Amino acid sequence: MTLDNQLITLIQNKHEFAEVFSILAKMHLKNAYLCAGALRDYVWCTQEKLDFHLITRNLDIYYCDPNESYEEYLTHKTELNQRHSKYLWELTNISLKNQKFPTTTELDTVLTNFPETCSAVGVTYTENGFEVIAPYGLEDLFSETIRPTAAYLEKNSLATFKQRVTRKKWLTHYSNTTLMLPK
Repeated sequence: MTLDNQLITLIQNKHEFAEVFSILAKMHLKNAYLCAGALRDYVWCTQEKLDFHLITRNLDIYYCDPNESYEEYLTHKTELNQRHSKYLWELTNISLKNQKFPTTTELDTVLTNFPETCSAVGVTYTENGFEVIAPYGLEDLFSETIRPTAAYLEKNSLATFKQRVTRKKWLTHYSNTTLMLPK
């Protein structure tokens, strides 16, 4: 079984993910993907047999709607947070000017700018089933390897990345994680 299929199977086994994707479909957000931390933490918790509840995680939702105005984006964001406050939503329309990531219509481009390769993952659900985007692959996610992306290190120091890892407490919370730094 491929790592893509393993990730999809894990997601299908957790009811909360079905609810999240149902909410996104009802919101009519174009090409909406659940990305980063919720997926990473779920895989790691599952592998290490730790409790995992999606309602305690930030849900990083990235979508692309170049026709959406900033005001419409704010309306979507407010509506999502008010109507579905059970979850901690972080909504980003990647086609709007954003200081954190380059303005683009390609989620791959945004994901390559994430801080670590194990978090540079997005999953969506359409009428054709699940789709996974992982520009660095899924090996680091499933091996619990924390490795900085080149794009992150272009803008930040290695010391800043180490501080990030320490602040997130991944190495203490997850017993199988490994930090891999460039030489």
